[in-house]
Amino acid sequence: MDNINREYIDSYINGLIKEDDEKLNKFREYCEERNLPIIHKEVGQFIKLVIKLLNAKNIIEIGTNVGYSAIFMSKAMNDEGRVVTFERSEKFYREALKNIMDFGLEDKIRVCFGDAVDKLDEIEGCFDLAFIDAAKSYYRVFFDKCLKMMKPGGIILSDNVLYQGMIATDDLVVRRKKTLVRNLRDYLKYISHDERFVTSVLPLGDGLAVTLIK
Repeated sequence: MDNINREYIDSYINGLIKEDDEKLNKFREYCEERNLPIIHKEVGQFIKLVIKLLNAKNIIEIGTNVGYSAIFMSKAMNDEGRVVTFERSEKFYREALKNIMDFGLEDKIRVCFGDAVDKLDEIEGCFDLAFIDAAKSYYRVFFDKCLKMMKPGGIILSDNVLYQGMIATDDLVVRRKKTLVRNLRDYLKYISHDERFVTSVLPLGDGLAVTLIK
């Protein structure tokens, strides 16, 4: 996992985070040992803050992986709300189902197998919060599809939007990432300049965009 801040800053911030759920802590450690792309600790803490501020009860997530963030968000809602999450890898989909059952959250978290570009159109209902953490080149597509289901005053979070610092400076861009960088820059310009939204891009983890739907 890549952080854009200096290591000592991340270490200090993470050291301030109080973690009471031992089972969830062990799950994070297990994911980190496998180098799985789960949310950074400081990003998770910010997500928890947003959930509490919104009193969120309905969350949509793009990019389940093995289920860590879905479980984390469900826990932040005190297991009272629902999370609908999407995963296109069958391997991770099956692993996520197992992990969610292990936490006893199978009635709170719905994992949809398939590409969210297509599957999002099948979802009904209104959501307080959306969390986008999947294929970076499709963030605009994911955002616009989620937007149709967001409540006024809802928030869309987009993770890893500064992408190892490449989005902020051409000096860091590697050749094979040029298309991804261009797409993410266009995406950030879109959510930052459209008058329907208020967006702040925060240097948390690998960059987090926070978009309020007016």
